[in-house]
Amino acid sequence: MCGAERATWWFSSDASGRFDLDPPEGTCYLATDSYAAIREATRLGPVSTEWVRAHERRDVEPVDGRARLAATTRLAAGSFGVTNELATIVPYDLPRRWAAAFRAAGFDGIRHVLRHDQRARPSGVALFGPAGAADLPDGRRRALTVADVERAGVTVLPPPLSSALTVVP
Repeated sequence: MCGAERATWWFSSDASGRFDLDPPEGTCYLATDSYAAIREATRLGPVSTEWVRAHERRDVEPVDGRARLAATTRLAAGSFGVTNELATIVPYDLPRRWAAAFRAAGFDGIRHVLRHDQRARPSGVALFGPAGAADLPDGRRRALTVADVERAGVTVLPPPLSSALTVVP
């Protein structure tokens, strides 16, 4: 899910994302379903009806279907010192160092739990690639609806009525 005007495949490298790699590489953040994507994008809201109209869902498939992901929720990950804190800790310095280590070990990305998805299952995928927009298949675009957002447990608020506002000169 992303802003309707944004590229589907954006690989962030500005350190604003949990697993951002340093340039010239970057990280593209995906969710495995719309529930997880909405909760992550809204940070549990509330959001406005305008926010809903300005976003859409993108259903994409891995380009070759064979990405080698570091599975941070597997039992074996614990023997390397990985905990679910990796997906919740702020600031992002430690997760970014893990991402760089996973990349150096030959992984194409990370399969992880999402901070705002209480289902405690790996619903996040962080893919590594060249920083910036990638020319990959856009996937199926679907309009996001108020019902979609509310099903994910996020409140959608209409714009306030002008009679409810206090104008300060």
